[in-house]
Amino acid sequence: MANNIKFGERLTGKNRYKKLYHYTSFDSFVRIWCTQSLKFGEVMGVNDIQEKDRPVTITNMQQLPLGPALNNMRNKTYKQLSFTMDFDTYLKGCMSPMMWGYYGGKCSGVCIELDFDKLKFPKDVIKGPVRYVKYLKRDLELPPNLETEKDLKIYVRKNAKEIFLTKQKSWSSENEYRVVCPDQDKLDISGAISAVYLTSYDSLECLMVEKLLENTNIPIQFLHYKSYGRDKLAVPVLTDTKTYREQIEKTKSNPNNTLAKISKQAEEHYKKHKGDENASLIKKEYTL
Repeated sequence: MANNIKFGERLTGKNRYKKLYHYTSFDSFVRIWCTQSLKFGEVMGVNDIQEKDRPVTITNMQQLPLGPALNNMRNKTYKQLSFTMDFDTYLKGCMSPMMWGYYGGKCSGVCIELDFDKLKFPKDVIKGPVRYVKYLKRDLELPPNLETEKDLKIYVRKNAKEIFLTKQKSWSSENEYRVVCPDQDKLDISGAISAVYLTSYDSLECLMVEKLLENTNIPIQFLHYKSYGRDKLAVPVLTDTKTYREQIEKTKSNPNNTLAKISKQAEEHYKKHKGDENASLIKKEYTL
């Protein structure tokens, strides 16, 4: 980082996923909250072209029927959920601008924090941090001794890390923890939500989230940035939405707030000359 600033120390082992973060749109959050569950998605629904297209290599021609059987098992039987892990001891998984843009309703959605130890995983689940490699192995190579669907299931379980938990390095900034499970539609998250994050403190979505969670003790915070150091670096911070909104409203309504008066007059001056590209936007005098 610039100026050798280090906000946190790198996490290792289970500390990386004590908390997991799921980004979603506001509408999806409402459904998640009401059902207290997350819906598994099909493996083929991923946005990674290499992950979608994994050919099956078969050396024994008599095994050819196993090819479509494996593809059906991988793409239809198994479904998955993706989460973001904490990046280090300071940068939480809810602080990723990229993830907010891609999966968080283009920054108007919600990020749900989940307590890993309270998640109710099915017993046959495949789960773990995604491993990022420079080059993915192109094909899935079937051993010559496989004959039945039962053999394929054993093969998939044995090679689960390569099949489900390995991605090309360009995706590493997602810092993904993945949950894969056969024949499951939903993951029960009741009692596991430990916080909810937004990127605003006064939007309609924020007010509705507060209303939905008003009878709980679940913190609701919003992600914003503050300047740090001589270079004014943008540092992500989390603040309670209701507390911050009340502080802002109190400041605005304070009759002794000189800055608010000046800001209002400056805005009025701009509106008066808006559209006239030759008009001076320099306001020389302010009334206090």
